Amino acid sequence: MLLGEDYFERFMPNGDTNIDFKKLPGATGVQVPRRLTNAQMEFLTIEYGVEFAQVYQLGPGKNGGGGKYIVFSGAVDKVEITVGRDIMLINHTHPGGTASSSDKDRKVLRKLAKLGSPQKTSAIIPIGKPKIYFTKEGVKNV
Repeated sequence: MLLGEDYFERFMPNGDTNIDFKKLPGATGVQVPRRLTNAQMEFLTIEYGVEFAQVYQLGPGKNGGGGKYIVFSGAVDKVEITVGRDIMLINHTHPGGTASSSDKDRKVLRKLAKLGSPQKTSAIIPIGKPKIYFTKEGVKNV
């Protein structure tokens, strides 16, 4: 069983495992041991009914290797993340299933780019629908 100060591994009846939290991470965020899958992010949103976001904070290695994954939680219609030149927004969920990026979603990518983040796209996980990618300009066809 994987156990951290702020998270634990939850074994599901279907055999899957999910990271879960002792308390929601909020805008402070919680470092997790690995990148969460889309299914794990969707599970968290279904379980708690709020948006979750996952970022990667670049590490000192080549191409940012050796960094860490941090998960944030918010409200039903928003989630705040830490921004910086060493942050990449991997993905975030939309509890209502909206399969498009909002102005706020695109604004975050523009702000990250302005700070020097190498990120060009991010993924939205609309609950109950396939994920989509977006850029600072809008939805990207992949």
